[in-house]
Amino acid sequence: MSYRDLRNFTEMMRALGYNRLISMENFRTPNFPLVAEVLLWLTRRFQPDADIHADFTTEQDRVMLVRSVAQFMAINANIKLNTKWLYQADGYAVKELLKISTLLYDALKVNRNTPEQQDVITTSALDISSRLTDLKLTRELASRITAK
Repeated sequence: MSYRDLRNFTEMMRALGYNRLISMENFRTPNFPLVAEVLLWLTRRFQPDADIHADFTTEQDRVMLVRSVAQFMAINANIKLNTKWLYQADGYAVKELLKISTLLYDALKVNRNTPEQQDVITTSALDISSRLTDLKLTRELASRITAK
């Protein structure tokens, strides 16, 4: 956990339109409710209709939440998350959350820099699901080629 990672994460979340203010002091001690809220918000940004276990009141629910988000990100965004660090919900979780937020932030920057779309860009309309179908087709084709 470094100061730069915390600062970058808070700035990226602000740029992505996260509705709650995230202080850099929030991750000095374990804060699982905030990590869970951010995880759910980031996965909803990737795919609004994602089937993610959203309850985190008990220990088992927390494990299910972290596992389902990690599986979702591994399958849909090709991001490998360290679930132990996410469950710790401290500065190490910021490093894992930074992987997801960086991908969304870079997509937002690319979207803003395209000259064809100079209209008002709404961050809630950011949807990566169109590229996911291409990714699935590519993986299927690659498995067919290697099977032959």
